[in-house]
Amino acid sequence: MKIAPDSGKNLLANSFVSFKEISNEAELTAPKENYFTLLFVEKATGVLTIELTDYQVGPRQVHILIPGKPYHWKLDAPVKGYRLTISKDMLQMFPPFFQFIFSQYDQPPVLDLDMPTFKKVLVECLAIKEELSAANISLELVNARCLLITLIISLWKSGECGDMLMGSAYSIAHAFKTLVDENFRKHKTVSFYAARLCITPNYLGIICRKSFNKSALEIIQERVLHEAKQLLHSTRKSIKEIAFDIGFPKLTYFSYFFKSKTSLTPVAYRKLFERSVKLSVEK
Repeated sequence: MKIAPDSGKNLLANSFVSFKEISNEAELTAPKENYFTLLFVEKATGVLTIELTDYQVGPRQVHILIPGKPYHWKLDAPVKGYRLTISKDMLQMFPPFFQFIFSQYDQPPVLDLDMPTFKKVLVECLAIKEELSAANISLELVNARCLLITLIISLWKSGECGDMLMGSAYSIAHAFKTLVDENFRKHKTVSFYAARLCITPNYLGIICRKSFNKSALEIIQERVLHEAKQLLHSTRKSIKEIAFDIGFPKLTYFSYFFKSKTSLTPVAYRKLFERSVKLSVEK
């Protein structure tokens, strides 16, 4: 499908996918709501801070940025990179395997690619840039190249595709994570999800260990913790309101859960985050 130059370019850039070359720290921002970003670092050194965790920045990296999280970069010149932003609507058109690198709690946000893999990704990125600047933009071609980029990264992460790509265990693993996203506020037990998937809790645990190197309960709890952190640093809701929002009947249960995972109370975490943001701005 070829799209008329003006309306098509706006549609792709603003609604589906956009591409931007990065040459300084000021151009790095967190993705907007309903948008996901792949940041390809060709040249830079420094630190990326996400929710109080620091990651060393270096060449040949991919930063996987999801909406709703705070990202703060502190980089030394020179900086050279490329930002590929994909809308949630476009991402949902991808097959499940291609969506996994954008999981909110499955993978580390910073990947150190080998040179051959990074070069393959850059070739596709620059091809997307060229297509987006063409007089007649092919949405199918842009979509295909985005798919190829996610496939290259996904296969690099898994080391080898094997049964992961098409196996039934992989399909169950993806279905499990989808169910967790939809139900984690009300349901936090492995048995609930196993019943929905028509398998035993033990078998679900085996699949999670094989696919994610984590237990099913760890995945559920990581999703709950991610939501709690997001509400703590992006809203002014009270701790009690947040506890109820994510399904804890009592504030004490939520506080115990949060401290067991972070070694901080929700109040201490919020204060520490606000302090770190203030220091980052002052620098």
